[in-house]
Amino acid sequence: MSAAALIALDRILVILVAVSWGWAGGHLLVSRKAVPGGHPQVSREAVPGSRAGSPRAAGWAAALVVIALVATAVRLAVTVALAGHGWWFAGEKALLALPLLLPPALAAAVVSVPGLLRGSFSPLVVLFPLTSAYAAVAGVVVAVGMGYPLSPYLSVVLTPAVLGGALATWSMLTRTGPPGRRWRVAGAVVVAFAVAWSGLSVWNARLPASLRLAPGGSVDVTALRGPPEAAPESGPESGPASGKVRRFTLTAKPATITLASGRTVEALTFDGRSPGPPLRVRQGETVEVRLRSELADRGVTLHWHGYHVPNGEDGVPGLTQNAVRKGEEFVYRFRADQPGSYWYHTHETPNRALRAGLFGMFTVDPVDPVAPEGFDEPVALHTFGGSLTVALAGSPPADGFATRTLTPGTPVRLRVANTDNGPHTLGVSGVPYRIAAVDGLPVAGRALRDERARLAAGGRYDLVFTMPPRPVLMSADGVGLLLTPGAGAAPAPSAGPLIDITRYGSGDVRAPERFDRSYTWVLDRLVALRGGVPRLSHTVNGQVWPRVPPALVKEGEWVRFTVVNRSGEPHPMHPHGHHVLVLSRDGAPAAPVWMDSFDVGPGEVWEVALRADNPGVWLAHCHELTHAAEGMTLHVAYDGVRSPFALDGHNHPE
Repeated sequence: MSAAALIALDRILVILVAVSWGWAGGHLLVSRKAVPGGHPQVSREAVPGSRAGSPRAAGWAAALVVIALVATAVRLAVTVALAGHGWWFAGEKALLALPLLLPPALAAAVVSVPGLLRGSFSPLVVLFPLTSAYAAVAGVVVAVGMGYPLSPYLSVVLTPAVLGGALATWSMLTRTGPPGRRWRVAGAVVVAFAVAWSGLSVWNARLPASLRLAPGGSVDVTALRGPPEAAPESGPESGPASGKVRRFTLTAKPATITLASGRTVEALTFDGRSPGPPLRVRQGETVEVRLRSELADRGVTLHWHGYHVPNGEDGVPGLTQNAVRKGEEFVYRFRADQPGSYWYHTHETPNRALRAGLFGMFTVDPVDPVAPEGFDEPVALHTFGGSLTVALAGSPPADGFATRTLTPGTPVRLRVANTDNGPHTLGVSGVPYRIAAVDGLPVAGRALRDERARLAAGGRYDLVFTMPPRPVLMSADGVGLLLTPGAGAAPAPSAGPLIDITRYGSGDVRAPERFDRSYTWVLDRLVALRGGVPRLSHTVNGQVWPRVPPALVKEGEWVRFTVVNRSGEPHPMHPHGHHVLVLSRDGAPAAPVWMDSFDVGPGEVWEVALRADNPGVWLAHCHELTHAAEGMTLHVAYDGVRSPFALDGHNHPE
């Protein structure tokens, strides 16, 4: 069984175990209290000192305990199976949840079941199922509150709580009156300890009004900028590799946009458009973009998604700059040395602002075109007002199928970018095609015939083919682009099998023989202290942003990251300023592929390599932006680099 299926099964079992033990223990307690007269009665099968009840009540209680034991045994088996997929998936179960549960459960099997079959409700017969119920409830707390690596906090709280509950229960079962003073005092101490520990943890989790993530170091991120401002005579246009400047101005403003169907949507836009104006330059040129804001309720920045800009141009508020407020401006400047398909978007409250429309396409053409002139267009997949759309330059987003007419024999390159929060599945029907680039970088892969590929949030695929004398359809989850020679019926959307993008390409890229550093990121869905308040969060190593420790690197190092998904949702991880070389996926070696947005599915384990060749303090986060806003964010910090900016009421990078 896959790790994802085992994780889902364990989530059901942890509730089933708690309910079954709670039901069994509660039934035992009620049945024992219902014994006539409230005093021990010895049946013909009972041992001295037992309480005897009706055979029917005892039989039901025995059956409930057996059901709870079976559920516990199944959970133990699932935990062993999960450990086979990696200790990350089983650590807290094997070291805390099950050690709390198994001893009283085994005692219940040895003592309670035989006793109940004899009709006995003695204190020991009742004690062990009730203690198992306490431990099973503690297991639920572990499941929602402890990830990997293991934290001592829940161990310190839950272990004495279960033991204290067992002792208090024993006192209650062996006395006719309420528990003695010593047990009341012991219980009060346990409760006070748990409350004090929890209160201290909540207090320590509070965030200051202003927080600097990288306060030390000898190099300031403001020094890690692009080339100095060029002379005005450089001009807005330039030829191949001329080194001239391409100047653009983008103004963030609210506007009403109209979809191709005629439906209108209130959006946040650049220059009144969403997607914003497409920025297209030639390799070797200098890009200069002046960002202005007319937004009254929030700031705005420009992040160059997937592009290896200098750190000071990365557009992360509170880390590389302050967000641009209404009436302000910021100039981004960098050299376009990296050809390929990219996009830009705001990184100030992106979970709301990007989704509302603050994004656009960014393309860098190579100095020497690799193909003759043809139909070469960026295509954005984005959800507006609940409807998935496909958007091409110069046209309103189509909440259905956009259409273009092409001459047969035309070379076609569709630079498809997923600007949404979740993955989309792409396919091309009507012609064989190749994926010529992944996340802006070229790959060499075989021709695909009706096969499909899953595109992570934030990711890009360049789909290439030659236009045949019949219509071709690029489809993506119910929308798409129909290319037609002017006649003929549209083909059905692709419905072929999914390819594994990590094993699609071929080439001579080789992973390093050794790594200078290694990190593990375990992604999870837990209750965590976010902003000082316990909330259901998306965590990295059990922590939430900005409490997740950074990955520290030095320039020139090769760094290996093991990324583990313990949750039930995919997590498209996106390190800023770098691509990563995928080494393996669930232990299967990957083909040579570089990615900047890689989708770690539920139960999956990815190993990727990062070359530390772009100094700075870089954000890394899940590009399902709700997950990032709920904690699944951290940063990669180069040795000796500091940031003068702070997370505060003005800067909200997630």
